[in-house]
Amino acid sequence: MTFTSARSRLLSAACLCLFFSLTFSATTRATIQYEVHLDHPEKHLFQVTMTIPDVPGEVLVRMPAWNALYQKETWRIKGTGIIKISYSTYWDEAGPFASQLNAEHAFINPAMILFYVPERRSENVKLSIPNPPDDWRAESSSSGAFESMGGARSFFFEAPSYDALADGPIEVGKFEEFQLTGLRPAVWVVVHGDNWKKKQVEGDLKRICQYELKLMEGAPFERYTFILHVGKGAGGGGMEHANSTAMHRWIPWTIRGSNTVAPFGLPKA
Repeated sequence: MTFTSARSRLLSAACLCLFFSLTFSATTRATIQYEVHLDHPEKHLFQVTMTIPDVPGEVLVRMPAWNALYQKETWRIKGTGIIKISYSTYWDEAGPFASQLNAEHAFINPAMILFYVPERRSENVKLSIPNPPDDWRAESSSSGAFESMGGARSFFFEAPSYDALADGPIEVGKFEEFQLTGLRPAVWVVVHGDNWKKKQVEGDLKRICQYELKLMEGAPFERYTFILHVGKGAGGGGMEHANSTAMHRWIPWTIRGSNTVAPFGLPKA
């Protein structure tokens, strides 16, 4: 069974081709799982398999509209047991509001490429990225792990709900990663691109975090992640998530504002 559909402005580049397969159910409640394959990044195709356990006769799946969790496209699938949905979705749009896969990296806003089951949004979910390019790493604000067995490599991410997973963008590729020292909770920075200086990025972000932590008298998270795309092809803009922020700048790194005030209401030094 195959479906092809057009998306709205941000989603117009994404075509979905879906193939459904049914197997028997386990006897206990299991976790909805996603596999995202990046086999041919130069083709800009995310190849996704969604496994839904414990289906009682039929299941409704939806694709969110951009990052808003409301109905955009809906499919009703009949079957009992474990249902697997496999599809490819095309994305090659720079910027924090989109997703991108190319020969250099993958930037994933999960809500743009992953279906969800409306009545099971509150269940634990797992996402794996098997066999990425050999020199690529993966990072997100979601709880993650890396596994290598017999030459096979996989990155894993878990979240307590679909909404939590969708709110944690994922960077996969060659990047530099470092922690901002002296901050609690821990703040990590992931940088993909060029035309930036580590000392300047560290200083700017640390100053922002110190100001905000003091202003808010602490933080409602245990770990925070900045994902930065800087330089040629990076797009522009920024998007804040629960435990992370994605920022893209095609010009050299700077977050300076006017003569007196920097972004986020932070007084300039």
